Amino acid sequence: MRIQFCGADRTVTGSCHLLEINGLRVLLDMGMYQGPRQLARQFNEWIPDGAASADAVILSHGHLDHCGKLPVLLRAGYAGPVYCTPATAEVARIVLEDAAQIQQEDAAYLNRRARPPGEPPVQPLFGPEDVPQVLKRWSRVGYGQRTEIASRNGGESIAFTFLDAGHILGSAYVLIEYRENNQLRTLLFTADIGRYNTPIIRDPDPLPGPVDLVITESTYGDRTHAPMSQVEPQLLGLLRETIDRRGRLLVPSFAVGRTQTVLYYMQKFIHERLVPPLPIYVDSPMGVEISRVHSEFAENYDQQTRELIGHHDLFGLTRVTFAASAQQSRQINADRGPCVIIASSPTCEFGRILHHLKHSLERESDCVAFVGWTPPLTLGRRLQEGQKRVRVLDRWYDVRCRVQTIHGLSAHADREELLQFLAPTLVSRTRAYVVHGEPDQAEGLATSLLERGIGSVVVPAEQTAALHV
Repeated sequence: MRIQFCGADRTVTGSCHLLEINGLRVLLDMGMYQGPRQLARQFNEWIPDGAASADAVILSHGHLDHCGKLPVLLRAGYAGPVYCTPATAEVARIVLEDAAQIQQEDAAYLNRRARPPGEPPVQPLFGPEDVPQVLKRWSRVGYGQRTEIASRNGGESIAFTFLDAGHILGSAYVLIEYRENNQLRTLLFTADIGRYNTPIIRDPDPLPGPVDLVITESTYGDRTHAPMSQVEPQLLGLLRETIDRRGRLLVPSFAVGRTQTVLYYMQKFIHERLVPPLPIYVDSPMGVEISRVHSEFAENYDQQTRELIGHHDLFGLTRVTFAASAQQSRQINADRGPCVIIASSPTCEFGRILHHLKHSLERESDCVAFVGWTPPLTLGRRLQEGQKRVRVLDRWYDVRCRVQTIHGLSAHADREELLQFLAPTLVSRTRAYVVHGEPDQAEGLATSLLERGIGSVVVPAEQTAALHV
């Protein structure tokens, strides 16, 4: 067994790990790096050695930082299956199509600016024409269904099983079984583990038992979230204040997962008459498909949500406006408030949120509310940190609006929740690799794992490898 760490190592984006087992090469995720534009471009054009000839990709879920480089991988020559849950196949399709459209729009906008002589036009990383090739590679596997990946050279096969990670619709953690030196071994890839007791999605499935190797996320590996009970009053308070100021509440958000959670709370507030009905905009080319993909996989909802909605509309879509085209997106800015605008991307480095920020940053009546982790060195992080003057696309703006963070409204488990999830394998035989976290979070979780009894822990650097014999 050899593990090559190819992304989301000492950072929280671009998830990718390459396993070599019994002559098989298997990729765990192929995510897009989200961060400063130039750095992101450099990383996202890179494919790990041997990735294009891998035997399989196991995709944990449909967020862009886990699936976004699949079109790049296929252009490099990959021709194997991409295993994922049925819901992830739909979510990832929507996310990839959305990303392709956003990249084209951003490239067109940047190319309209004056460029230095000889500078080539900006090209999108991939376009809409690349996505169908990815969809042909889908191999849908349900939760709990043990699936074998056969060796092409006569060696022993390996098997994997998806279990519900409770992160977003269709998300999974992965248990891999393989034989080494005539002994059965197990590897756990947590991918992204969700919080317990959150709206809509089921809690993470319990880990069946101890494993030999763990590749675990650590997004909030050294932090404790606010209790879920505090999320609702925080969001309600911001919304009421924005209504009183007759302003706009901007929510930079992932298009799938976090957007639905925010819509759930908005529907709840209006249904319970805690706020008056008001316009709510979801500004994303994929927005028109949100209700369909969730209604198709309502079996993934938790029991409380199924009991709450019955046969009713979960997200209150009759009062939500979806902007599918660039023209519809521009029309939103004619609404000066009160209203709610949910738009990608949470980094504020790309996507339609940028055009709404241009209209709201210098308005004291408006508010930008972040609802999750924001990568460092991004516009979103600079706003969160309180910078008073920021650049959006090609112009500088004074920040006069309010900027708030909703604490606890995260799709990622915190330290105690990760330790709760990993409890069955906090034993001396287990070796853990801590990834998908900034250095302080990864190292903090590593320390906690050792204190709780796990055998050994490594926080790997990117493009390093570990060998197990």
